[in-house]
Amino acid sequence: MATLNSSPSFETWGLPSSYFYQGRNDIPVNIDRSLLSFWVPTVASDFRPQQSSPTIQESEFKQLWVPKTVSKFLPSSISWAVGREQKQVLDQKQPPSILEMVCGSLCFPKEGKEYSQGDDAHFISLDTQTIGVADGVGGWSRRGIDAGKYARDLMKNSEIAAEFEPKGAVNPKKVMQEAYSNTKADGSSTACIITLHSSNNILHAANVGDSGFVLIRGGKVVYKSPVQQHRFNFPYQLGNCTDDINLAQELQVPVEEGDVVIAGTDGFFDNVHGSEIEEIMKSKTSEGAQPKEVACTLANIALYNSFDRFADSPFAIESRKAGYSHRGGKEDDITVIVAFIQASN
Repeated sequence: MATLNSSPSFETWGLPSSYFYQGRNDIPVNIDRSLLSFWVPTVASDFRPQQSSPTIQESEFKQLWVPKTVSKFLPSSISWAVGREQKQVLDQKQPPSILEMVCGSLCFPKEGKEYSQGDDAHFISLDTQTIGVADGVGGWSRRGIDAGKYARDLMKNSEIAAEFEPKGAVNPKKVMQEAYSNTKADGSSTACIITLHSSNNILHAANVGDSGFVLIRGGKVVYKSPVQQHRFNFPYQLGNCTDDINLAQELQVPVEEGDVVIAGTDGFFDNVHGSEIEEIMKSKTSEGAQPKEVACTLANIALYNSFDRFADSPFAIESRKAGYSHRGGKEDDITVIVAFIQASN
């Protein structure tokens, strides 16, 4: 422990001297790795340089942490007593914070479909820190099959499979494999399963097809999962088809506190540009919006764009690259999951 002797001035690094009780000779300074901790009054206005109190309760003080690097700016009145063991602690690297996903979602079934639940499905499991989205292949409806049934069963079975994985270390491809094996409905679906590993703060994902996710950091899209497709608008899929689980692409993406993960089906990503996502995220972040509210805003923008016959949508751009001439948005089921990456409680 070090001691801080009477009435130093801390304006050098932005701390008013009135924050420190100056009627007391010594204020303890705790040393913790790369940080210093001062005990300061809870109510600064109650502690003026001219005031003193015969008794001081611990509840009247709170800890104020500052980087250890500011020690070179501290007054000479601070005396240090750092033993060998304490120095070893100071030299250790500060361990990373344990992060978690806090999520919200919204799904819009495509209007006019025979099956009112639509073709999309998703799940959010906060206990396992795992989320997933799936898009049933609409062509099955022409055979009288509910195209969304396979996607819903696949996501339900994925959520169940995740619960049997090690806590904080879910294997998304293993989850997808288990769900794929247990889903017996007719039809087929794209799928993307994402989980956060608490041991190293890395997103692990397994993806089949054109559902996927983006990572937002500092208001910018810094990562977008790749699309898997045989050709334009013909994605890889799981189910009653020639594709299988071996085609699932495994992805790993490091995350930081403050990052945002946005997962969605193609109905979202085909109608919203990355620049639009960035603009919405900056606006909603400044408003202090929660994940559910952000998901609602993003999904509504995608829905609006899907009906715009003149929009130069991502789907329209990709169609031109493939030699087609689609114009405007793409009417489709729309699913969005928004996950805030924050320090775990």
